[in-house]
Amino acid sequence: MTAPPDTSVLVVDDEQGMRETLVDILEGAGYGVDTANDGNGALARVRDGGFDVVVMDIKMPGRDGVSVLREVDGPPPEVILMTAYALEEQLRGAIDAKAYAVVHKPFHVAHLLRLVAGAANRPTDST
Repeated sequence: MTAPPDTSVLVVDDEQGMRETLVDILEGAGYGVDTANDGNGALARVRDGGFDVVVMDIKMPGRDGVSVLREVDGPPPEVILMTAYALEEQLRGAIDAKAYAVVHKPFHVAHLLRLVAGAANRPTDST
C-alpha cells in the first residue's frame, strides 16, 4: 500500500522505539513523517500546520493523546490514536473528540497503513 502523493504524518509516542518503528513503516509506504515525543510537542507541531494525519499514543506522561485531540482545531489533520491499555473512559473520550480511529497495540502493519491512507483521503467538511 503506497501513500497518497505529498501526504505528511506526525507520529507522537513517548517511547522512542515505537516512534522509530512507526517512522520506518510509514516512510517505507511513501509518507513524509515527522515526530514528537509528547502531547505538548504534538500540539505545537499540529498548530504549526502541514500534517494530513497524526498517529498518536493515548497514554503519555503529561498531556495525553485525547486531550491533545480535543485541542486540535478543524481539519486537517485526521487523528488516529493508539493504545496498549486504554481505559473505557479514555476510549469514549477519543470517540467524543472525533478521533478518526483507535488502534490497539500491538497492531497489524497493513491495518495501520489502511487507516492512515483512509484518514489522508478523507474529505474535509466544508460546511
